[in-house]
Amino acid sequence: MTVFTGLDVHKKSYHATVMDKDGAILRQEDFPNTLEEVKSFFADVKDGEVALEASYFWEPVYDELEEMGFKVKLAHPRKTRIIADEKIKTDVRASEALAHLLRIGWLPEAYVPSKDIRKLRELLRRRVSLVESRTKYKNKVRAELTKRRIRLDGTPWYGPWMDQLETLEIDAIGDYIAIVQSLDDRIDKIEKEIKEKTDESKEVKIIMSITGFSYFSAMTIHASIGEIDRFPGPKQLCSYFGVIPSTEKSGSKVRHGSITKEGDRYVRRVLIQCAWSHVNNCNSYITRLFKRLERKKRSSIAIVAAARKITEAIYWMLKRGEEFRPSG
Repeated sequence: MTVFTGLDVHKKSYHATVMDKDGAILRQEDFPNTLEEVKSFFADVKDGEVALEASYFWEPVYDELEEMGFKVKLAHPRKTRIIADEKIKTDVRASEALAHLLRIGWLPEAYVPSKDIRKLRELLRRRVSLVESRTKYKNKVRAELTKRRIRLDGTPWYGPWMDQLETLEIDAIGDYIAIVQSLDDRIDKIEKEIKEKTDESKEVKIIMSITGFSYFSAMTIHASIGEIDRFPGPKQLCSYFGVIPSTEKSGSKVRHGSITKEGDRYVRRVLIQCAWSHVNNCNSYITRLFKRLERKKRSSIAIVAAARKITEAIYWMLKRGEEFRPSG
């Protein structure tokens, strides 16, 4: 007998609901969030499908259940809640709602990248996090120099500039330099690992044709997108990156608010950083849009609009296999 299991995943525990094809609940149980407990619970569920929401903790249990032979589906959290609110009574447990939607074929599925892509994404996210930490401590060094009205000659963080910095014998600066150098080593190690695991694909080269995108930023965007054909259009890609404004409808009025911030926050930060580099170094139609908006609105709003335009450009460039054209 095929059964349908909804699995509500939390940091410390799971809640599972097992249903038959008619919607009768066969089993409902809470158990600790360990892979051993997952194996123990599902050892008695011989055949069937499992649904769980895409959350921070989904990957280990998803992979474990696949290895056990289950057909596992990853539910899109926001879409699942919308459908559940409309079609299922609101007082049921989340695992029960997932099992119902799975059983009747209404489960909105999220994209599941391969294990290799997930590993690459994790490395790229870690690199972004370490680079941001390094920037933080570099800024602390600059603040210490400014506070003491010290000016050094040369390009910051290179050659003579670094030699002068290291001779200052200021404890705070010494501590920050040590942290920066340690982060440099960690970042170099991760970048080497990323290059060993990947080739510079055609897609990465296309994204790198946009001024402001390095190899690693282009790789971050490419790894997040996966297959461009899974997005019906540029609007969906912008939504995936969370760079579209939220909307609220009241009667005939539509109000646009701040960006939705859906998707991977690390990828969105990379996209915004690349947009800043682009508008400062390339006289493109995107830069001209940014400058027009900057005169009317805050630069923080204008740069998000620029990032959105870049995302739209990336969509069409990947679909058509074309490099960036600054003229549009």
